[in-house]
Amino acid sequence: MADHEGNPLEESQAVLDDELARYLFGIVGFPFLRGLQGLDRTEETWIDETAREALTREVTELAARVHRREVPQPPDWVGLESVGDLRLGEKLGWQGLLDFLQRLEHLLHLSRRLGLDLWAVPND
Repeated sequence: MADHEGNPLEESQAVLDDELARYLFGIVGFPFLRGLQGLDRTEETWIDETAREALTREVTELAARVHRREVPQPPDWVGLESVGDLRLGEKLGWQGLLDFLQRLEHLLHLSRRLGLDLWAVPND
């Protein structure tokens, strides 16, 4: 999210890594969530009101389905990268996926309620 002058609010973000984007892309019936995989990874992308409303509906529905485990099993880990002999990443699984969706749902709600812009930005 960004304030009225376009400055990003650092504490208000949800990270979408490659594994999670591929997972969401594989779930049929959620075109806006699937479209997150196609976002430009090098440029900031403004999420307009139409997309925000659609994302809100989709995130709410997907979170309910995840809670009931009515979607394919999510990856156990995301953000994996090799550093020497170690592979670093974050645990996802059912709880991590639900946490991500609830955080995204909360950010969408806040941006609408506070009248703030919502952006997809590269993870530098």
